[in-house]
Amino acid sequence: MPVRKAETRFPANLAAADLGESAGAPDGKCTLVSFLTSPLPPGQKNTYVAFVTDPALAGSVQSYEWSIAEDGAFPLTVETDVGEMSYQPENIGTIVVTVRLFDGGANEVASVTLVQEIGPLNPALETLIANAADQPGAGISNPEVMREVVNGYISYYGSVALKTPEPGDAFKRCVCSFLCDGVLKRTPDERQALSSKLAAVLDDNADEFPTVAAEGVGVCGIRLGLLAMVLPTSNPLLAWTELPEDANQNAVADEQLRGQLAGLSDADKIDLINIARFPKTNIALCAGIIEALRDKYFPGVSFADVLTELSGTRQHWIGMHFAKGPIAKS
Repeated sequence: MPVRKAETRFPANLAAADLGESAGAPDGKCTLVSFLTSPLPPGQKNTYVAFVTDPALAGSVQSYEWSIAEDGAFPLTVETDVGEMSYQPENIGTIVVTVRLFDGGANEVASVTLVQEIGPLNPALETLIANAADQPGAGISNPEVMREVVNGYISYYGSVALKTPEPGDAFKRCVCSFLCDGVLKRTPDERQALSSKLAAVLDDNADEFPTVAAEGVGVCGIRLGLLAMVLPTSNPLLAWTELPEDANQNAVADEQLRGQLAGLSDADKIDLINIARFPKTNIALCAGIIEALRDKYFPGVSFADVLTELSGTRQHWIGMHFAKGPIAKS
């Protein structure tokens, strides 16, 4: 099949490197982007996406052949119909990923290679997990979630920053808690299936887009309607819309909001999908949304107080706004 719309453009004002670690073909027509940035953690699935931004080339592509080699070992070859492939590295060392694009006559029309490093798991976390397993009482409830968050995304959530800086790391801890919630709710396979479904309906069945867009996308589970209310920052795609707190009324209002989302241009919907599906931008925009919600509903309150005062009630409400809203205060 031709290149999916989702892989024909980078989000407005963003480059491949803003989405993840990347490498481009010499002619600039094809770019390979990795969800995770070196060093990759062994035992954690990573996703690679081939963007084809040249319209003529995009129209000629019909299939993809992926070659994955760890530390010079004999390459594994995988064929896909779309420009996306996931692979779980196993050994510390170097990984070389090459994607070759073919037309309908089985002629190679483009290729690009990305070389990455595979590093050890975070030793402090592994010690914590091991100690928790050996000691009675409460421990780490889901070690695999913590491994994914810490080993895969620490450089992403560790770099988030407030527009107006505050002392301490409360904001980063708040973002990390939203990230942990998102990773706990859906496995990597489930997250990939959702983003792939969004890309598919955008290509083949646009009427289904509002239904599929009901779910939170990516590692933090960002709803596209809420994302469209904050992007672009200077002139958001959708007006800030508060939804009723009542569950039934909320569902109706959210459906109406998703109808507005479906009315956006394909370019805008592609941008929202890509920003949400790549962990680097997903986490960065999650941070931006959390800050916007704090500023809207708890102005002047520091994130240290959001986390600690009122037994965390403010953080709970920000989470409600994030997951189901924003919610209109009654």
